[in-house]
Amino acid sequence: MMTTDNTIALDLDSVLADVMQIWLEEYNNMFQKNFTKNDISDWHIYNVLPITKEEISSLFIRVWKNRWQDIPPTSNDIADVTDHLISQGFRVSIITKRERVTVPFVSYWLDLYKVSFNDLIFIFDDVSKNRFPFFLLVDDSPINAKEIISPKRIVIFDQPWNRSLVSYDRIYKLNQLLGLL
Repeated sequence: MMTTDNTIALDLDSVLADVMQIWLEEYNNMFQKNFTKNDISDWHIYNVLPITKEEISSLFIRVWKNRWQDIPPTSNDIADVTDHLISQGFRVSIITKRERVTVPFVSYWLDLYKVSFNDLIFIFDDVSKNRFPFFLLVDDSPINAKEIISPKRIVIFDQPWNRSLVSYDRIYKLNQLLGLL
């Protein structure tokens, strides 16, 4: 797909929704552990914790289905930021890879936090986010970072699992994106 000049794509998990906080609460309760988000130093959680890919996915599904109301935003002003982007003429696409059973809970979460957007794009397979129309992606995934090719841009949303990425623009809160536009 071609670049869309005014579309900013925002990842959901760990960019808007701080889902790892609740995921780790669940993991720690299940296995009587005490891991924190800073312990997750690799995108592939199974390289850090003794857990399989299937168990990781199952736990994410459980968190989104049963605890979506407990998932905090990454900052309290994400709705203000998305409102501002739209008022400035940007098209905001929320783009997220996930299991189909979590779709309604994502919608409920976005409504709960009054996050404005023009498009909500769910990816259910291994298609690269680069194939979707946007000029800028905000994401926490090192894999997605490497797949974005010019003229598209990526801004890394800082998380412990992406700190090895050094040659990318990086933000720590969504409102810092405004200074990069």
